[in-house]
Amino acid sequence: MATDIRPVIDSNIEDLGKVWSITYRDGEPFVVDPTRQHLSENYVAYLDGEAVGGYGVSPMTATRGEAEFRCGGVLAVAVMPHIRNSGVGSEMMRKAIHDYYDKGYELMHLYPFRESWYRRFGYEVCGVRYKIKVDSAKFPRVAGSLPVHQYGVEGVEKIRQCYETFAHRRSGLNLRHEGQWERLLPRESNRTIYTAGNPVEAYAIVQHKTDFWINQDIIEFVWTSREGYESILAVLRAIGKNKSSVTWFEPSDSPYRTYFWDNGATLEITNPLMYRVVNVKKALEGLKPTSSGVFTLQVLDEIVPQNAGPWRVAFSPSGVEVTPADSAEIVIGEGHFAQAFLGEPSLLTIASNGFVEVGDAKHLEAAARLLTPSPTLCFEAF
Repeated sequence: MATDIRPVIDSNIEDLGKVWSITYRDGEPFVVDPTRQHLSENYVAYLDGEAVGGYGVSPMTATRGEAEFRCGGVLAVAVMPHIRNSGVGSEMMRKAIHDYYDKGYELMHLYPFRESWYRRFGYEVCGVRYKIKVDSAKFPRVAGSLPVHQYGVEGVEKIRQCYETFAHRRSGLNLRHEGQWERLLPRESNRTIYTAGNPVEAYAIVQHKTDFWINQDIIEFVWTSREGYESILAVLRAIGKNKSSVTWFEPSDSPYRTYFWDNGATLEITNPLMYRVVNVKKALEGLKPTSSGVFTLQVLDEIVPQNAGPWRVAFSPSGVEVTPADSAEIVIGEGHFAQAFLGEPSLLTIASNGFVEVGDAKHLEAAARLLTPSPTLCFEAF
């Protein structure tokens, strides 16, 4: 019998709760808090009337330089243990892709438990998120040049523009709506915001720990200038005075890795980010080129055959036009296309490793002018 996958509404929220309680709550009841804003669109899967699986999709707005795209963050994918390996999970993932194609989304994104499983559905690891841990005794002695201010969660209005500028200089970052900022900085929390500069050129969000000689995690560190970065780095050094170490995340264009590395620091690549291009034509047409060119492209996509093309892609600073072509000089799988589209690894890197079929090298050169390299990451927890 085919899996019946339905949107979650009031009448079946308990069915989803039974699935999620087993996978994510140690069997404890999943309770919906009616006073909190729910940030995902949730789905439950049935076999013979029994709830056997579920997942959510959090609507986001993802960046690619100055361009913005509708992106669905896939979360809490779960199948009841006695139903696993039956194909229910695969059916849910395929339906999610088709649903959000129909809804007009360009991208989908997730944090995988196992990358190899999600590759079956066209997702691929894009970008790098470095987890940097610095021994307090080895912290670089950086003197900040900008004025630093401290706020509670009410300071969120002061940091929005800094975050959006940071996001538009990279790919994959979510331009948060009110509910998503509230999730990061809940009104009832005692999280602290430190800002550098006026207007703000960098900030850090911290949940201070009172114990000494332990690691202090920084929730979010964002910057738009060297002066801002170094001013907040000086704050992190001060925070670490009575701690053993301080830990935070940076993208692959990490200033710390580039300029401040020392033996007292460790670097870990953690929480791989996987993206999928849901609608190839619409995604390409949403880009904001700074140069011009023409190339032909075919994207191998078994789940969404409409994405295959072949396409003729013509671009200039005035926009991108994607029209059907008779053949393609560039042939690429949907996972590697997601990497090239977001910019990390770059199209040329993917091609040099043998993952792109290229007929005419001039088409690859043109495509690389449109799909430029870009650090790619996401800070959202979903």
